[in-house]
Amino acid sequence: MKYEVYIQESKKSQKFCKKAIAEYEKRLSRYCKISCKFIKKEKEWESLLVKDAGMKKFIVQPGKAELTSERLSEQIKNWEGSGIKGIMFFVPEWNEEILADAQIKKASKTKQPIIIESLVLSDFTMSSNMTGMVLYEQIYRGYRILNNHPYHK
Repeated sequence: MKYEVYIQESKKSQKFCKKAIAEYEKRLSRYCKISCKFIKKEKEWESLLVKDAGMKKFIVQPGKAELTSERLSEQIKNWEGSGIKGIMFFVPEWNEEILADAQIKKASKTKQPIIIESLVLSDFTMSSNMTGMVLYEQIYRGYRILNNHPYHK
């Protein structure tokens, strides 16, 4: 499975989050292909949201978390068996207008709305860097569960 994670870089970039993401990328390399890109420019962010890469898209947002580690591992299993090309995760400094604007632009260009599902990892509102780090950790945990490997060393 291929994952692309796009994180809208917050004004206060947390170095420990980037180090943790790099560590999880290394750990996840045995299970999947995963890459992370930090986005600073809003135009680049908008173009990524409307990009049609044949991949399933999720926007990671705050809210009432209903996704447990076990349910995420089952979801990963479903994604891998579904034949989709991959998953794109968008982690914004939360601003609903970004998503709404992207949907309007996509609909006006192609006559079809952009389909981006929501993914809620936590009830807490976190910076985009922190949310990206938690997303990586949860994907790693999901693969460990799926492969019957202990999560903790």
